[in-house]
Amino acid sequence: MSNSHRQPASPKGHLLVHQARASAEAGQWQSALVGFDQAERENSDWGLDPDFLNDRAVALFHNDRAHESLELLDRAINLQPQYGYRYAARGWMQQALRDIQGAIADYEKAVELDPEDAITLNNLGLLEEQIGRMQSAKERFAAADAMDRIASIEGTLELRRKQLAAAIETGSDKIDVYRRTVESLEANIGGIRDEAAALAAQGPSIAL
Repeated sequence: MSNSHRQPASPKGHLLVHQARASAEAGQWQSALVGFDQAERENSDWGLDPDFLNDRAVALFHNDRAHESLELLDRAINLQPQYGYRYAARGWMQQALRDIQGAIADYEKAVELDPEDAITLNNLGLLEEQIGRMQSAKERFAAADAMDRIASIEGTLELRRKQLAAAIETGSDKIDVYRRTVESLEANIGGIRDEAAALAAQGPSIAL
């Protein structure tokens, strides 16, 4: 019998990781850390998984082991240096530890890599307010608001695209209506993105 359609085996220790993540979601941080540690002892390859490193770092932080937590986030960044979320996660940790400058540096890198990350834009704006960079903070908040608006419109756009596809398939007389709606929503998103890009272009001059 052919094995070509079999699913690949889950990595060793994946049940422990699943249980640890469930404990973390329930706020049971000591139990979560025990699970993550057991999983890594069972399979050292988990130490090369940036998501695992991130989750274990959060568990360490909530167990008052912040220094070790930051080391894991550094490793996660080294594994995915072009992924904005990794810097945003470390920025959050720096912010929680009241390292404002370190958090700002990480948030700025995260936004550079992912300009549409509304949460990080907002977090960065809050910290810039704290150090008196009021104009920059105002523009971060405006950009974050723009990204939230885009996310809201994209949900509607996805629905209208499906309706358009169904209308085309069935030959409905609503094809033109759905097509105009899709084009209007796409144009709206494009306009908001242009506004956000214009704000981002001002960044270097206001960040000093």
